[in-house]
Amino acid sequence: MPTHATAQHIGTRSHQCDATATRSTGDGGRAYVLLDGIGSSDQVREWTRAQARRLADLTARSLEPHEAVTQVQNELTDQAGWAPGACAVAAVTGPDQLLRVAWIGDCRAYLLSPDGHLQRLTTDHNLRAEIEAAGGQAPWWSRNQVTRCLGHPDPGAAMEPERTAVHDRSGARLLLASDGCYEPIEDAARDLGAELAALDPAGCAKHLVSLALALGGEHRDNATCMVVDFPDAPAEAGAGRVLCAHGRAFMRDSCSGCDAAEETPHPADPVTVRSPWTSRMVKRCRTCAQPPGRRIHKGA
Repeated sequence: MPTHATAQHIGTRSHQCDATATRSTGDGGRAYVLLDGIGSSDQVREWTRAQARRLADLTARSLEPHEAVTQVQNELTDQAGWAPGACAVAAVTGPDQLLRVAWIGDCRAYLLSPDGHLQRLTTDHNLRAEIEAAGGQAPWWSRNQVTRCLGHPDPGAAMEPERTAVHDRSGARLLLASDGCYEPIEDAARDLGAELAALDPAGCAKHLVSLALALGGEHRDNATCMVVDFPDAPAEAGAGRVLCAHGRAFMRDSCSGCDAAEETPHPADPVTVRSPWTSRMVKRCRTCAQPPGRRIHKGA
């Protein structure tokens, strides 16, 4: 079954200027990218698709989405003449079990944990967020005024992307979404966590986009999302079924050698393991599977 899926709809716009891309990192991880182009034209559409592919390539290679977004921004700054702009969010998984996320603009990333807790990983770079952060009352239209984006005509320190790292992604579900997807759902006060928990990644992505269109009113923006399921983390080293000194399963589980060792005095060879029966961490002798202080151990 696919572990990630994308869905999008043009809404009532003249062009679909959202774009997504994924790339394998080569070590079992993957980079995920979503861009929301600013404007609606052939030029914006093609530019946004190209930048999504470029950002996914750089993210997969570096495993650092913040560096990748910054590099794309620098490349755009060095180009002469006018260029379109886009909001962007990039995420990547690697061998260290971390989920790294970077963003610029108002594309969002959410993480749904296995217990149903929904965590928003990004903050919007728009006028509404700035007004509310200063304690003001933001007008409704202020959310449409982005304050950072790729390709901004006046880049600099204020245009740098933000980043975050989430440590426990095992068994979780990631959502990347453009404002055309999450805003109608948010405006209708729907429980995004409950909507995100339904169906497999492909069904969930289609559901969220369809829901955004149904709630979006007369003027509907491009709506795009990507849903990613992460597998459970592998068992920790030393946990679960640990081989005993005789090369068998967890201690004396079906090991005649460990059973015989119970009758022969020997030095304790303690190891801390997680019992597969109680899931508690316990100390056991690797030779006989008994607690280290038992009388069978020399010197006990």
